[in-house]
Amino acid sequence: MKWKELIDIKLEEWALIISTVVIVLLVFLQVLARYIFDISIGWSSELSRYLLIWITWVSASYAIRMREHIRITTVVKLFPASLQKIIEVFVVVVWFAFALAMAVEGTKVVLAIQMMNQTSSILGWQMWIVYLILPIGGVLMMIRLIQQLYFIFRGKINDGGESV
Repeated sequence: MKWKELIDIKLEEWALIISTVVIVLLVFLQVLARYIFDISIGWSSELSRYLLIWITWVSASYAIRMREHIRITTVVKLFPASLQKIIEVFVVVVWFAFALAMAVEGTKVVLAIQMMNQTSSILGWQMWIVYLILPIGGVLMMIRLIQQLYFIFRGKINDGGESV
């Protein structure tokens, strides 16, 4: 496996796979403890929630890379190829603006929560760490969107809209 592939695709894949497995194990452990041993493991549900939030934003970035987000390609295919490219670029630029706003505003949220010194109820974690995924997710999406622009201009997008 090449370093480029490891960093470009596999790192996100493995982070998502491991996080999902951890959530499944935590929920299974909670169900087992509650219904078999009649005890509750409160921290497992809180950790599962936080992991799910992080998985959501890392998955959004990964889906951009794999071009797996919901797309309306039928209408775009009605236009000539040159106009299709312009539409693709426009969509990426608008999406980039959203990701940039998310990164900037997410950073403001993280800093505000950090100043308040808010902690999670059960785990006792600093909440700014949980909210850190907002700017991280925005930056990851911006990186992937820049990558998509590169693919569009280099002609590495096939007729189905997938990157090759």
